[in-house]
Amino acid sequence: MGEAARSPARSSSTSGPAASGPAASGPAASRPAISETTTAVPGAPGVAGAAGVAVVAEGWGWQHADRDSPAVAGLDLRISPGEKVLLAGPSGAGKSTLLHGLAGVLHDDEAQATGQLLLDGVPAEQARGRAGLMQQDPESQVVLSRMGDDVAFAAENLAVAREEIWERTEAALSDVGLGGFDLEHPSARLSGGQKQRLALAGILAMRPGLLLLDEPTANLDPSGVTQVRAAVLAAAEATGATVIVVEHRLEVWAEHMDRLVVLDPGAGVRHAVSAADICTDQALRDELVDMGLWVPGRDPLEGLPAPPAGEAPRAPLLHATGLAVGRHSPKPGWGTRQPAPPTLREVDLEIRRSQTLGITGANGSGKSTLLLTLAGLLPAHAGVLTATSELTGAGAGSRAGAEAGSRAGVGSGSGSALGPDPHDWCSADLVARIGMVFQEPEHQFVRGTVEEELALGAVQARVPNSTEPLFTEAQIETRVALLLERLGLTELAQANPFTLSGGEKRRLSVGTVLAAGPPLLMLDEPTFGQDAHTFRELIILLREHVGSGGTVVAVTHDTAFLRALDAEELELSGDAGAPAPATGGELFGGTRSGSWLGRRNALAKLIAVFLVTAALVMTIDVVSSGVVVLATLALLPLAGIRPIGFLRRIWPFALGAVVAAWGTAIAAEESGRVIADLGFTTISEGSVSLGLALGTRALAIVLPSVIIFSTTDPTDLADSLAQQLRLPARFVLGALAAMRLLGLLAEHWTTIGHARRARGVGAHGGPRQRMRSTLSQAFGLLVQAIRMATRLAVTMESRGFGAGRRTWARPARFHPADLPVILGGAAIGAAAVWAAVAAGTWNLVWS
Repeated sequence: MGEAARSPARSSSTSGPAASGPAASGPAASRPAISETTTAVPGAPGVAGAAGVAVVAEGWGWQHADRDSPAVAGLDLRISPGEKVLLAGPSGAGKSTLLHGLAGVLHDDEAQATGQLLLDGVPAEQARGRAGLMQQDPESQVVLSRMGDDVAFAAENLAVAREEIWERTEAALSDVGLGGFDLEHPSARLSGGQKQRLALAGILAMRPGLLLLDEPTANLDPSGVTQVRAAVLAAAEATGATVIVVEHRLEVWAEHMDRLVVLDPGAGVRHAVSAADICTDQALRDELVDMGLWVPGRDPLEGLPAPPAGEAPRAPLLHATGLAVGRHSPKPGWGTRQPAPPTLREVDLEIRRSQTLGITGANGSGKSTLLLTLAGLLPAHAGVLTATSELTGAGAGSRAGAEAGSRAGVGSGSGSALGPDPHDWCSADLVARIGMVFQEPEHQFVRGTVEEELALGAVQARVPNSTEPLFTEAQIETRVALLLERLGLTELAQANPFTLSGGEKRRLSVGTVLAAGPPLLMLDEPTFGQDAHTFRELIILLREHVGSGGTVVAVTHDTAFLRALDAEELELSGDAGAPAPATGGELFGGTRSGSWLGRRNALAKLIAVFLVTAALVMTIDVVSSGVVVLATLALLPLAGIRPIGFLRRIWPFALGAVVAAWGTAIAAEESGRVIADLGFTTISEGSVSLGLALGTRALAIVLPSVIIFSTTDPTDLADSLAQQLRLPARFVLGALAAMRLLGLLAEHWTTIGHARRARGVGAHGGPRQRMRSTLSQAFGLLVQAIRMATRLAVTMESRGFGAGRRTWARPARFHPADLPVILGGAAIGAAAVWAAVAAGTWNLVWS
């Protein structure tokens, strides 16, 4: 972790009396001891040293509204305070459902619930804040836009004293391996594994009596697994918390847990034994292996022949020379002259036929970004990426994919003459040559059923050097049926892909690229969420692909996967802890602007905008509006915004102002000299003057708001609205989470576009086809928005949101430096009124 990224506040001690507090710098500045905010009820949520929770399930069951059978039924279970339980069972056994029930966040009114779940004798849904839930999806567990605020969120909800909140926040971040980041670092700029650690830090800062962890180490690098596990165990030891961990790979947690509880699918507890029995009870071990669990000392690939040797010679498919890659555009942003720096630089790489390459490295080192660039979905920041004739289809070797189609799903491309850079190819050419499996499977689902998802890839495949379909309809049906069987998805063929479990979604996403049959497969964490059985079948499929002349490039932390495919390894050594420079200046961005206006109180800026706007809404004239527009442009240096970038940002508003002016000019009543007679209407001096006044007024109202909100951090705005205006915290924080969600949706729009391009359904063809593609992508984004909002609500609720009185980690108050902002707004408004009166253009709206 880069020490240069360390927050000044973090360098001070976090031990000792709370009143001393850390050094007054960064986000932790101005942290006076506020004794009245401390929860004083013994054993209350969030109080340090709170005892572990006693868990009781009595005949509990839950059946989701859209399923024919219950997820859990007849569950009877007792867990003692402070006990550490490893919860296991085959896929679909209801493990995640049970954790959500214990967290009190199962609220489906149409679902059927039986029995009861009790925490210390209280129904789980009434014990908000006593349990901390960590879900499988890292993205949906981040609530706020900055790391420090996100970790502090739960402690605030539990009314922890302000100075203690920051001590807990810094300690929790350090415990999970994120101590090298500044508290101000945008959470959106973390990798999936880093977000997983951030979510755990937020839960540890709660100091709950019950820790509920759903595959907490699934997205982590090996050192991260050890560190996160140690953090959980240390927290349990320090607070006496009860711990329940769901995990497929039992060896990660087995020796550290007290008891193993195995669930039966749709039923109750199958086994409740000592965790030590995992290693000593042979009958139990055999039974767990049959269930598909990863049992210590048992290789799921036992009995399989060695990986077949690939074809020789290995012809190259891709060359990368001096490659620099990054998620953000290599072009300058609107608030800075410098583009975002690349995540990785100087990557030299050759990818060949019949090769398996594993890209490894710490979380945040740029593995997924490199994979997306190699797949032709992100432009390179620098360097050269070249596809050989072997991959474009011009070489004879391109026939290998089609010859292997009957086995593992290896096909080939459409065959038109292509340029050397895959990023320049259209989606129809890309899908037949490079298959991409994204880290988040849902991004690449574009059809309504599992069967249709698999068929899409085969439909898109083309015979090499032609536009003819590679498979007939009958072959597609056979191909899909084979993949359904081998991926364990036959019974789910008509299910909606979004309703599958995490492991099932991952298998389906791999199946979609196998069905298309490209020679080169790019896989991002392909074994996430897989039990031992499905892992074994996945390895067989990929071995067949490589043995038939195909190539696999995978981002993975799974050493078993690398070993099973006899993979070469490319370990990235990028500094996972070095954040990208904070540029700021984005509307509702997650980075605080460092400009003079950016450092001012959010409420003071809102008051200034109100004063300017109040002057404009009283009159319709071009002079007052022109004064405000000029004054706004003069403020750009104080906001740290480049004029050219500002004009690029406001062009839609400027266009709207022009349309409004023109519409008024041709539609308003005739007054004064007629300038033009259009037959159906006339344009007069009066209508033109009114049009210019309305257009300029609209622009003048918008521009100050753009500057203010470009320099106002959403979290600072929420703090001011809740603490200074006394708006309800539930409303303010809900709106704050929604603003972050809007920013995420903008990113998801780009990612979904990449995924659709990788599936061969990108925006190409005529205007009609492009419009249909855009509408389909918009629908996919809508589905993502609904699902993300639902998951985010679960995360917020599981962290005590709305449980009662809360405290605020950051104090919001006026400072002397904020006074010029308010006076400046009043001065601009007064100058606008004075100028209009002096010019004789003042035109009172209601006169």
